[in-house]
Amino acid sequence: MRPNSARITLVAVGALLMLVTLAGCKPDNIFISIENGSGGTLHHVKLTYPGNDLSVSTLDISQTVGGFRHFDGPGALTVSYTTEDGHDYSSSGPEVTGNEKGDVKVRIDGSYASFDTKLEESKE
Repeated sequence: MRPNSARITLVAVGALLMLVTLAGCKPDNIFISIENGSGGTLHHVKLTYPGNDLSVSTLDISQTVGGFRHFDGPGALTVSYTTEDGHDYSSSGPEVTGNEKGDVKVRIDGSYASFDTKLEESKE
């Protein structure tokens, strides 16, 4: 085998491995946001969803954080946090299938958190 043939073969094998790896990745097609409507600073805010979580150490009054993510399979959405007065809270949200796209909005109002989801099945 000539040196150029070996190099071309290695490049082709590397490209094939990269394509196989990327084929299993899910796109980040869900926008998740957490809003602090509590009237005080929140600490250790953690929204858990299938396969990962969105964590924020401090969420100031009226602050909203968010980003695009994806779900890795079915499961429940939950949020946990500590209020300014040191009380720990946790709220459960809806169950998801893992094939959704859309928006998840979590609003924390002191001892209560609400989940507003606008999800639909993804074709991907």
